[in-house]
Amino acid sequence: MPHFLIFALIFAFQYFLSTRASVYWGAIIPGAYLAYCGWIFTTHQVNHPIKVVLLMLLGLAMFLLEWEKGRESFKKKQQNELNKMKTQDI
Repeated sequence: MPHFLIFALIFAFQYFLSTRASVYWGAIIPGAYLAYCGWIFTTHQVNHPIKVVLLMLLGLAMFLLEWEKGRESFKKKQQNELNKMKTQDI
């Protein structure tokens, strides 16, 4: 059970970073994940390389999808703010 809590916190933090104004904040966790996966793979700490590569790609895809959702949320909030400003000017 604690593993699910840790993953949930990591994904929540990833979403939070992805909704910031700079695009690069959302790249921190996927970049760190790629570095960690590369380290695990190059130090030969894997038993089944194909299985590990597939799991690494699945994790990376999940982080990138979370990053995309966060960026879309940021753009939607920004557009709503612009629409509010336009309606107040009229």
